[in-house]
Amino acid sequence: MRGRLLAVVTIGAVSLLAVGTPAVPAKPWTIGVSYQNLAFPYVAALQKAAQNACKALGTTCVEADAVNDTEKELKNVESMLAKGIDCLAFEAASLKASSASIAAANKKTVPVVQFNGKAEGGAYVTFVGSEQPDSGAQLGVYLTQLYKTLGKPKLRGIYLRGVAGQITDIARNDGLKNRLKAENLLDKISFTEQHADYDRGKGQSVTESLLTRDKNYDFIVANNDDMILGALQVVRQFKLGSRIHLAGVDGLPEALEAIEKGELDATVFQDPEGQGGGGIWGCYLALSGVKLPKDILIPFKLVTKANVTEFMAIAKRVYVK
Repeated sequence: MRGRLLAVVTIGAVSLLAVGTPAVPAKPWTIGVSYQNLAFPYVAALQKAAQNACKALGTTCVEADAVNDTEKELKNVESMLAKGIDCLAFEAASLKASSASIAAANKKTVPVVQFNGKAEGGAYVTFVGSEQPDSGAQLGVYLTQLYKTLGKPKLRGIYLRGVAGQITDIARNDGLKNRLKAENLLDKISFTEQHADYDRGKGQSVTESLLTRDKNYDFIVANNDDMILGALQVVRQFKLGSRIHLAGVDGLPEALEAIEKGELDATVFQDPEGQGGGGIWGCYLALSGVKLPKDILIPFKLVTKANVTEFMAIAKRVYVK
């Protein structure tokens, strides 16, 4: 059993190796898992990783999908608490409004482990995930490199944003622009920004509308891979692949394949095994009495054609086909 548990930690959340050894409970613990929106491929990958961790640890998982609705999220959490969960693994749908769900768990003295999306307010044991502004900063690194490579005095681009007001979109936007500000490029790299709600079809339609009016863009970046893959369809349709450079965030298998083919320049990989599996491990260790750090961070990594192969294996393990 011990060897199998260590293997899960190594695969899922490397940082957890350093924080302690879990106990084996007298009876299986029940972990409630609240997801932001399972319609998003990355969140579906988090779910698969969480389920794999639950199975490996011998715990029972009770799952619920907030569908980006904090009222539904709260009802889901209250339902799980009524069923007697031992710990709540919580992927927040909103920066502020999701604190109500954490407060509900606090009231029942059920420990909370946040993963992927972190809400403000309420007590939680640990956060297992990535600093979302860093994903935007990695896009900023990509654009800085592109600016230097193209050698133009100014670049024009399209920036596809996610759901307006949602945690991840705000953080990625801040990270991107702060990075460009640090590079003194805010006046040299300009964007036409539109929200496409993390949706591939909307990413495609927004891009088509913009490129129909004006094809003189140097790049398209997006706050997730689904939107950039939608944009890629339009770039193919208009035969602009040699002129417009594209990059997204998440590391979806399709995006990695497009990088291999040379159709996409880059994506920013976030690790669903580290975050989804790590959320379950955080609960397991907390219930075992192991003291955890307040943040267990899984770094983002910029993926290009030079290093895409190493990320493909992880993506293929957890992304639902």
